[in-house]
Amino acid sequence: MHPPRRAIWSAPDGGGRDFLVPIVEMAALHGIFWGTAKVLGKPYADISLETMRRNLTDGWVWDEDAFATNAFGHPYQGSLAYTAARSNGFGFWGSVPFTVASSVLWELFMESESPSTNDLITTSIGGVVLGEVLHRTALAILDEGEPTLARSVISLLVEPVGGINRFLFGRRKNDFFPVPGSFLQGMAGVTSNVDNYNDIDGTRFDVPNQLEGHLGVEVVYGPPQLTSGDYDQPFDYFTLTARMGFSRDTLTVGFFSRGLLYGDRFQFRSVSGLWGLMAGYDFANPNTLRVSTVSLGIGGVAQVPLTSQLTLDSTATVAGVPFGHGGGLTSPESARDYHFGPGAQSAFELGLVRRGVGRVGVSVRNYLISGAFLGEGVELITYATARAELLLAGQHGVALEAFVANRAGQFGIGSDTLRQRATQIRLLWTFSKGPGFGTR
Repeated sequence: MHPPRRAIWSAPDGGGRDFLVPIVEMAALHGIFWGTAKVLGKPYADISLETMRRNLTDGWVWDEDAFATNAFGHPYQGSLAYTAARSNGFGFWGSVPFTVASSVLWELFMESESPSTNDLITTSIGGVVLGEVLHRTALAILDEGEPTLARSVISLLVEPVGGINRFLFGRRKNDFFPVPGSFLQGMAGVTSNVDNYNDIDGTRFDVPNQLEGHLGVEVVYGPPQLTSGDYDQPFDYFTLTARMGFSRDTLTVGFFSRGLLYGDRFQFRSVSGLWGLMAGYDFANPNTLRVSTVSLGIGGVAQVPLTSQLTLDSTATVAGVPFGHGGGLTSPESARDYHFGPGAQSAFELGLVRRGVGRVGVSVRNYLISGAFLGEGVELITYATARAELLLAGQHGVALEAFVANRAGQFGIGSDTLRQRATQIRLLWTFSKGPGFGTR
C-alpha cells in the first residue's frame, strides 16, 4: 500500500468521518441530475411545491420507466450517493443510510411523478452493492502498483465521487485497510453472433448475425487461497465481471457482481474456500434477453489443489430477488417493455486453472423474474459461458469463449411461451494481474 497522495484540503491524520461533505455532494448530484433532465425537457423535471406536497401525501407506486433507467440508471445514481459517504470515512453499514435517504429525497422532491417503490428498492440495494464494488475496485487499482497518473485516472473513472474526494481531501483513515490479494484482468476482442432466433407465436425467424467489438474486465477481490485473516467486513470478498459489446448499430452491456456480506472461510483437508450470505447486483441488456436483479442469498467458493500447479475452482450461489427486471413485452402500453417483480436466481461456475499456463471453465446463471406485482407472466433467462484461456507471454494471453443466452417468457395464464436464444463466439486478447487467476 502506498501513502496517501497530497490533497488540496486534508486533515493531518487523514481525517475520520465527515457528515457534511457527503450531504453537500448528494445535494449537488441531485441538482446535476435534475438540471440535466430539465434542460433535456423531461416532463418529470417539472417540479414545484405542489408536486412535492402531492408526493408526500399521495403514496408510492410501481413506475413503468424504460429498462435502462430503472435497471441501471437508478442503481448507478444510488452508487454515487453511497461512495460519497464511503469515501468520506464511513464504513459499509454507515454509508447505507445515505444511499436510502438520497433515493427517498429524489423520489419525493426531485421528480413531479409519484414516488416509485421499485426505484427505492433498486436504488438502495443496487446502489450499495454497486457502490461498494466500485469503491474497493478503485482502491485496488491505486494500491496494486506504483502510483501513476494512469492509475489515478482509471480509479477516478471507476469511482468518480470517491476520486474527487481523494483529490480534495486525501484518503480518509478509514480507507487505509489492507487490500486483500486480488485478481484483475482486462480483455478486448471481437464477437460473432452465430445462431440467433426468436420464436413468436410458433413462428421462427432468424435475427441477422453481425461482428461486434468486445471489451471486458474481471475482478476477483479477496480470493480465499490468496488472502490471510478473516472476512471481517462486508465485501472483503467479491467478484465482478463487466462486459461491453458494440457495433455501428448496437451497444450491449453486462455487469455481474456479488459480494460476501457475512461469512467465513473453511478448510477441509486440502479444500479451502469461503461461504456465507451474499449480496449481488446484475445487469445485462442483450435485446429482449436482458435481465437486471438485486439479490440476497447463500453462496460459497471452494478451491481444490490437484497438484502444486493445478487447481479446481468452483463457485455456487442461490439467492432471492427482492426486485428484478427481465425479458420484453411484445405490445407495451408505456415505456416499460419488460416484466418486473420478485424472483430468484442461481449461479454456478467451475474452472480448472494451470498456474502460469491458462484455464478452462464454464459458468451458468439462471434468473426467474415474476410479474407478480402487476399480475403479468414470468421470465426465465439463462446465460451460459464456456471459456478456454492460454497465457502467451507474461501477463498477456488469448481466450476463446462460447456464450449462449436463452429466454422463455410467458405473459399470463394460458398464454403461449415465447422462446428466444442468442449464441456468440468471442476471440479475446487478455491482460492479467497474477498467473493464478484468483487461485494460489
